[in-house]
Amino acid sequence: MWTRGFFSLCLVVFVIGLITGPVHFFFPVYAVAVLDENPLFASLIRAIPIGLGGITALIGGTLSDRFGRKPTLLIGITGAVVIGSLFITQIPLFIWGILCYEGIASGFKTAGGQSYLISSVSSERLGFATGLYFISSTVGSAIGNAIAGEIIHRIDYNVFGIGAVFLSGILFVSALFFLPRLRQHRDNIQQRKEGLWKSTLNVGNYINLCRRSNIRMLIGLRIFPTYYWGSVNLLMPILIKNIAGEKVTGYYGAFSLLFAFACQFVTGKICDIMGHRIPALVANVFVTILAFGLVFYHDSLVGLEIFGILGAGAAWSLSTTIPRFINEFTESHEKGHGVGLTHMAWSTGFLLGYVVSGLLINVSIHLPFFIAGIFLICSTCIAYKLWRAKLKLRKEHI
Repeated sequence: MWTRGFFSLCLVVFVIGLITGPVHFFFPVYAVAVLDENPLFASLIRAIPIGLGGITALIGGTLSDRFGRKPTLLIGITGAVVIGSLFITQIPLFIWGILCYEGIASGFKTAGGQSYLISSVSSERLGFATGLYFISSTVGSAIGNAIAGEIIHRIDYNVFGIGAVFLSGILFVSALFFLPRLRQHRDNIQQRKEGLWKSTLNVGNYINLCRRSNIRMLIGLRIFPTYYWGSVNLLMPILIKNIAGEKVTGYYGAFSLLFAFACQFVTGKICDIMGHRIPALVANVFVTILAFGLVFYHDSLVGLEIFGILGAGAAWSLSTTIPRFINEFTESHEKGHGVGLTHMAWSTGFLLGYVVSGLLINVSIHLPFFIAGIFLICSTCIAYKLWRAKLKLRKEHI
């Protein structure tokens, strides 16, 4: 497992998290505090970029299977290069353009990164490797949130944005030269001859995947929990900033992700020992309970921190199981397509949670968290069905 490719991949996603994590985390606060807009503006201006990321993940999944994991990932890294400039301008059109490009690139980053992960380690160690992969991003985002909170509190958003652009440029050049290129499946090399146009718009493979019942359940397992994650990503920074300021908001983001790091590590190890279906079910149950907890404690700093931090850990634990589901439900030549499809589902859920919560908060602060809890009940039912199906299959073989 400890190959140069896997180690380099973890380092790349760590730095991407260090750059993009705090930018996305503080963007709702930036929109309200600096641009003098409301939360609905922040949600709407990010809606289309999030959707674009889901669409380009489908394209990125196909390109990853056809042309290689590294080129797809490199395209994704370019999004991190531009995202820091979000805090350098206050012109809405430029902000929207930056977010659109980063959204497009994020689809390639996810498709290339996760398919690179699946292809660079053995299936027996994929759970632990997935945990480390997500941990690298999580820890990067946690450190970035803490640094961003201090810089913004002491200086301003502009300085952090300039530093983010500079660091991401170094990352892209380093990945270009030092990230190993993985060997491709023979069928993938043959498929290159079909041409870039057909490769990019190969909808047939995605339709065939969606015809499988387990893939449809996996899509649901991605959409419903991510609705919750979109909601808390919009609302939590705003609510905590209003109570305690930017510095505390930054440290909340850091601690929540550091707790998620520990949960990811444990979940990855558990998945390698006992499989991924029980951890997915347990994580779903916990995050559902915590979402409903926010309905009652949204006006308390302690309540927000406790339920928010625990919820981040449960949500990221669930995410750690997804690559194992993709690996189980797809063939060797479909891994990139599987990643692209599930990221499209992720983007759909995140977009819905982000935008709908931006609308509902104007009606009632309780309502966004309550609706998120309902969505999580749906995902818990899917996780339970997947667990029962596996349990029934085992009993039939005994």
